[in-house]
Amino acid sequence: MKLFYFILALSFSTFGFSQKSIDLANVYWRTSPANSIEGSDLKRNFNMYVADAKLPIVLSDDNVAIVGLEYQQNDISYADSDWKDYFRYQFASSTLQLGLEHKWNDRSKMLFMTMGRLNTDYGNLNSNHFQLGGLFLGTTEKNENFSWKYGCYYNGEFFGPMVVPLFGFDWKISDKWRLKTVIPVNLELAYQPVDHLRAGLRFDGVNGSFRGALASFNQDTYIDKADNNLWLFGEKKLGKFLWIHAKAGHSILRKYRFYQDNEKLALKIGPVNILDDRSTSFSLIENGWSFELRLIFRMPLT
Repeated sequence: MKLFYFILALSFSTFGFSQKSIDLANVYWRTSPANSIEGSDLKRNFNMYVADAKLPIVLSDDNVAIVGLEYQQNDISYADSDWKDYFRYQFASSTLQLGLEHKWNDRSKMLFMTMGRLNTDYGNLNSNHFQLGGLFLGTTEKNENFSWKYGCYYNGEFFGPMVVPLFGFDWKISDKWRLKTVIPVNLELAYQPVDHLRAGLRFDGVNGSFRGALASFNQDTYIDKADNNLWLFGEKKLGKFLWIHAKAGHSILRKYRFYQDNEKLALKIGPVNILDDRSTSFSLIENGWSFELRLIFRMPLT
């Protein structure tokens, strides 16, 4: 599936060191209205609905087990003013995450994670709709204001194996400013004037694949999803554990393309496709504006 918001969340809110909180659950809606279609004057709307939760289980002073669940529903649609011309395509993902974070010493820790996914439109469901993946993500604290991130992500996508080397850092520039990134997945520059309010700039890179078919295709197809976005965001604390998060942004090099099941590439390393002989395919939607509204259950760690 995608380079997975679970990586984003854990890279910024894993346990231990100076981290102040952990996001245990999210519910959010993302919309991208009136997107262009390649070779057409028509517009299509994109909506995504996501719910996820994770449970940390403290095994010892140095080990924390993690169990996580996520469900994601994607919806691409078009309808003219009198609903005579109507198009809708849906595809979904259900994910189970099992992991362990081990603290090597007072400055270094490592997260090991396995992920099983059912990525499908739930039509003609079979074993070919499952994916298996995993990651390891390390953190080494240089000092109380700076730590390094490093690791690797793997997933058995429908287009072939995907391997993504991960490298980044978390830098507390001042009491109010923070810059953190895990390249090539994300980057966030945040300003927090008070404890209950944050705002900033963020980039998220997403790539993955789903089983599914359009009416003009047979069932042996998959969709290759690449959806990268640059965002402005803000979030505010609503209660002891509840936060509201909103962002607005624009996609970069966004593609939602269908391929036949036998059209694959040899290997994908980060954004680079190796031996990609797949035929040229149209994109269901092109670049456009996106908006997101999220509720977060955030548990303080201190």
